[in-house]
Amino acid sequence: MKKFIASTFIFSFLFSLTINPTSAISWNSTGHRVIAAIAWENLSSSAKTNIMNILKQAPEDSDLMDLYDKDSEHADKYYFMNAAYWPDIVRDRDEKTRYDKYHKGPWHYVGTYWKQTDEGPVDAEGFVDDEHIVERITHFRETLGDSRVSNGDKAVQIAWILHLVGDIHMPLHNTSRITDETPDGDRGGNSFELSDSWPWNLHTYWDGIIDVANPKADGVDDFDYYLANAEMIEKKHPQSEFNGLIELQNSTKWNNEGKQITMNNLYPEYLNQNQQPPAKYKEMAYEIAQKRIALSGYRMAEFLNNIFGK
Repeated sequence: MKKFIASTFIFSFLFSLTINPTSAISWNSTGHRVIAAIAWENLSSSAKTNIMNILKQAPEDSDLMDLYDKDSEHADKYYFMNAAYWPDIVRDRDEKTRYDKYHKGPWHYVGTYWKQTDEGPVDAEGFVDDEHIVERITHFRETLGDSRVSNGDKAVQIAWILHLVGDIHMPLHNTSRITDETPDGDRGGNSFELSDSWPWNLHTYWDGIIDVANPKADGVDDFDYYLANAEMIEKKHPQSEFNGLIELQNSTKWNNEGKQITMNNLYPEYLNQNQQPPAKYKEMAYEIAQKRIALSGYRMAEFLNNIFGK
């Protein structure tokens, strides 16, 4: 099992280098696990018990339980954190049966659009999938509380919720910019190229922003790194900072928040293609990302406590 986890970590990084940009990874393995760690610390005891009971009934062909290390001192917490990244692990086309059954590319984002005008950024129109991140979060809020849904199905849905509530708080999964060069949208910044090496486009930059801004030192355990970042972000952005926003459990409004952030902040005039972002962009981006990560973790806990904490 430990060999499987190690291999998925390596795969997750390598796969992120070649993945179809129209369904790009949001945050990365670090970001998703940091958000899940924040959520875990804000779950009630009953919610943790109920969630873990269900997650441990995941279908065998999902490979979710391969991410559970029973020998770990913090087995349940680490499984919860790993499950948050499972929807990206199942993108592996080499595992064809699992890929065909569990991979759902359009669920990771929503097709909303905007463009820049002389008067400022404005909404634009474009293609929208029937099933997308906003719709799926709303759907799973209903099905996870439905006693008619099996625990096996709910285990998969919990993993998706852990992932999607993270995804929807990454601004470049909320919208795409339309320009003359990208009339169908820039695929959440994937068409905004920065470099031939990682991070090679704007979406990838935001995906890995923790690793960019606060890279893991040599010899530091992966999970110690995730937990240290979660603790630092929680301390910097405590729940008290988000007056009324945590209780706002509306995925449409969550997505609109990120869209406004993207339109107003992520494409400043001084950001140029084929160049890495300057220092002032990096500072701005990391500040926004930390706040979105904190809010995502708190909202995830609220979502799950409302369903499983009773």
